[in-house]
Amino acid sequence: MQKTPSSEQTWSAIVTPDKPLFNLPFREIWEYRDLILLSVHRDLVAIHRQTVMGPLWYFIQPLISTLVYQVIFGSIVGVPTDKIPPFLFFMSGIVIWYYFSTCFSRTSTVLTSNSGLFTKVYFPRLALPISQVLSSIWQFLIQFGIFLGFYLFFLWKGAPIEFSYRVVILPFLVLQTALLGLGCGCWVAAVTTRFRDLQMAVPPFLQMWMYASCILFPLSMASPAIQNILILNPMVPIVESFRFAMMGQGQVEIWQWLVSVVVTLLILVVGLISFNRAEKTMADTI
Repeated sequence: MQKTPSSEQTWSAIVTPDKPLFNLPFREIWEYRDLILLSVHRDLVAIHRQTVMGPLWYFIQPLISTLVYQVIFGSIVGVPTDKIPPFLFFMSGIVIWYYFSTCFSRTSTVLTSNSGLFTKVYFPRLALPISQVLSSIWQFLIQFGIFLGFYLFFLWKGAPIEFSYRVVILPFLVLQTALLGLGCGCWVAAVTTRFRDLQMAVPPFLQMWMYASCILFPLSMASPAIQNILILNPMVPIVESFRFAMMGQGQVEIWQWLVSVVVTLLILVVGLISFNRAEKTMADTI
């Protein structure tokens, strides 16, 4: 007669169903931190491989974009810049926007571009989006250094800008931008495991998002009713706060930034939950 295990027997492993929603492997991500650092190094090397100018493109891109925007929107259209020199006005928005768009774009393709790796070895899948965000900070630091050089030049020339204690908020703005890019990218990555054509919509969507993020015009240019709508775009308070922190000019209030933080956290939570649910079944759909 076959014996059945007693209720007091100690089992070596217990299989339980996964939690349906917010069940993210934060402890595993910390344990695999070395893998994240290796992925960051791999991304930095791969980006500049077989390129003639390498990191110099990080210098060229914001300079060309700033000059084009200054000629078209500053000289021809005559967009006001809240007493900020037009060159600094456009470059400040471009620098912080490039970091967000880079985080968004790179994160949105991690599941489809690494599908072969996912089917061969186990590791917390969220490690790859995090590594993309961390590797993108290198681009931001270079471009911010360029902006800082021009900022000091205009400050020396007596432009109506001022340096003060407000710069302490810059790390928080960069962190918020990274979390926003991570949340948006994770959500797109989760959806594209089933609908690949969504990847084609990311570049034009980012282009339209940029036009609505006060990169090319100040928030004060819009009417109060339009401003209340624009504030729902989390990048608007980030850009305005970035300009205000660096140059002491612009229009941004603390409640507007807090609204931006709340929207960013909501997007991040939705993106992480969607990514966590998608990576469990992506081997069957990707």
